[in-house]
Amino acid sequence: MQKVRIPITVDPVKSAGKQLTYIGLVPGQSLARLQELLADPCPDVDVSLSFDADEQGMKRIQGEAQVTVVADCERCGDAMTVPLSCSFIYAPVTKRQKATDMPEEYEPVELDELGEVNLHALVEDELILAMPVVVKHDERECRVDSNAMQWGEIDDSPEAKDNPFAVLQELKRK
Repeated sequence: MQKVRIPITVDPVKSAGKQLTYIGLVPGQSLARLQELLADPCPDVDVSLSFDADEQGMKRIQGEAQVTVVADCERCGDAMTVPLSCSFIYAPVTKRQKATDMPEEYEPVELDELGEVNLHALVEDELILAMPVVVKHDERECRVDSNAMQWGEIDDSPEAKDNPFAVLQELKRK
């Protein structure tokens, strides 16, 4: 089965009423914020999204996204592959469906002026959150030994600093 592009925006309320499911790709080149964190261009992201209503009748978007990206190791600076995987549940905030009424596992999402939500931005947000805080190789694989790292020498010699209030001291004496 050939994977198709996920639509950029959809009306989540209507899509949930129709119980739509999308299995496809989000182009990596459209994820500019994620691209800033990477060493190489982001490949296309495998995404599956389903729109439905839960037992309480709340409309929701359930999804999963997977991609393997290349980022720079913070320790040695070499490029390394980082597999990213995330799953999420969003619920659109509407007049009937308030964010305060949603279960904890649902992330509220605001609709734009057309009543739609940007799916590419949702996937990008989730992938950014899935990125490690500090990207680094396993210590055995990294060419820099973390035990041999030096951060510089601290100069313990006292410096004679000019007192910024010395001028005021002279004026006070006169």
